Amino acid sequence: MVLELKYYETMNEVVEEMDDRKFSNILEIVTREIEKLPPKCRQVFTMSKQEGLTNKEISEYLDISIKTVEAQITKGFNILRKSLGDKYETVFLLIFGKRAIG
Repeated sequence: MVLELKYYETMNEVVEEMDDRKFSNILEIVTREIEKLPPKCRQVFTMSKQEGLTNKEISEYLDISIKTVEAQITKGFNILRKSLGDKYETVFLLIFGKRAIG
């Protein structure tokens, strides 16, 4: 509970500090990098993080294993972390929620 409270406090601070234009610019950069992901990775990542589908739903829809879905999501985050750097970690949290840091 304490960790979750700290998470929300930090998010509030970041949102208050970031003006709309700056956030829009960063969001555009993140979106461009997502578009550069390998096709299957991008598809799974987008279905999970932007469309909000569960790993099971993605697995059934794409007819792939849940382990493959998990691997593609992890691969996507790893690629994005490398291409965007640590400074975008907070943006990941804002866009994708707490699952982004796992």
